[in-house]
Amino acid sequence: IMDILEIAKEIEFNAKAEADAVLYYTELLKTILASNLDEEDKQVISAVINEIISDELNHQAKLKTLYIQLTGIQENGD
Repeated sequence: IMDILEIAKEIEFNAKAEADAVLYYTELLKTILASNLDEEDKQVISAVINEIISDELNHQAKLKTLYIQLTGIQENGD
């Protein structure tokens, strides 16, 4: 069980890194939208950042699934 918990801990470490990445990309998106770039450039760049954020959220979801599979600990339904 110690190996499982060590792996679960590392999975959560990586999930936190994904969450941090979403935070940083969200700040970047905010900066882009508030910038003096022309609207077309803002839209193009924002679309790329949105896709990156979407990927990070997908990674978070997959890591959560792995954590649950390894530990058997489910989300509280409340």
